[in-house]
Amino acid sequence: MKKPPALRNNNGVVQVRLRIEGKEAFVNRIGRWDDPVAIAKAQAISAQIWSDVQQGTFDTTLRTYQSNPEKPDVGLLSGLMHFAHTKRQGRTIHAYRLVRDYGKTLRNKGDVEAFVCWMQERGLSNRTIEGILCECRRVCPGSKVVFTHRLKFQKRSVQSDVLGKDEIQAVLMDLKANDTWYYPLFALWLSTGLRNGEVRGLTWDCIKWSEGELLIHKALRVDGLNNHKFLWASTKTGKERIVPLNPMVLKVLEEHKNQMQASGLYDPNGLVFLTPVSHSNVYDSLLGAVFKRSLKRCGLQPRRLYAQRHTFLSHALAMGNSPADLAQVAGHSTEMLLKTYAKPTGRVLMPSWG
Repeated sequence: MKKPPALRNNNGVVQVRLRIEGKEAFVNRIGRWDDPVAIAKAQAISAQIWSDVQQGTFDTTLRTYQSNPEKPDVGLLSGLMHFAHTKRQGRTIHAYRLVRDYGKTLRNKGDVEAFVCWMQERGLSNRTIEGILCECRRVCPGSKVVFTHRLKFQKRSVQSDVLGKDEIQAVLMDLKANDTWYYPLFALWLSTGLRNGEVRGLTWDCIKWSEGELLIHKALRVDGLNNHKFLWASTKTGKERIVPLNPMVLKVLEEHKNQMQASGLYDPNGLVFLTPVSHSNVYDSLLGAVFKRSLKRCGLQPRRLYAQRHTFLSHALAMGNSPADLAQVAGHSTEMLLKTYAKPTGRVLMPSWG
């Protein structure tokens, strides 16, 4: 924008006229041209737009500068609803429901400030609130400056998710003795660091026995609109990848296959891991309960279920594997791998000068 916006009389109604990348745009619904209050309001909007342009915070969607009625933000709501039904992700659906329940427009920093306070009063954590704002930014990328808020996060211990080598061995021994049905699953998980949905959706045809590796190209994820329903999807990055298997895991999987065949549950194209009673796909709350009781039996502090992935990647990095190779195995960028998963494991190789 090369010059400030101008006021325009549009059939007796005041408009703010401006050009964005060579195209005309307007801010409407300000008031009558013969109303001094509406003119003053239009001049204030024009000044705000020009100030934002100079500071680099201009909202190209013009949502920030529109009128602010006490009614739901239709544009944001429709965008969130579209993402909710197409992506069917829990966080997007949560964001849609919160914006809908809030019932007021979100077009400037003051609106978002009030929305954040409303969510905090409802008991939502700051991390959850930031996730909701992130979804709003995704729906309205031109208004990303509006949906930002300085929230303080409680720092967690960097070691909270990573199991030590002795702890890994203790958990696997415990599962082998007390939860035999789930032992193969956790042995594979701790040795590959697969994502939750990739473990749920692993099928027998993805195991390349002769090559000693897994072909990961799909996941079984929770349908955000129905927590009891699961949907087939691609991997998080949309790309397939190869994950090597060590001899111990190959042996465990082969024994698991033999047991499934003996029980009549083996299907060459079916799921590798099933629930013990209904023989349907496993799910996070079930696996979380198994993991929690195993940690308790071993006298270890509670961990999130996602600790399997953190533990594998942190130890694999500490063993001296190339970060680039591990990033390819994990389905991450090297930068993200080092930023998220490079955590202390207790394995430090000290230089010797003797």
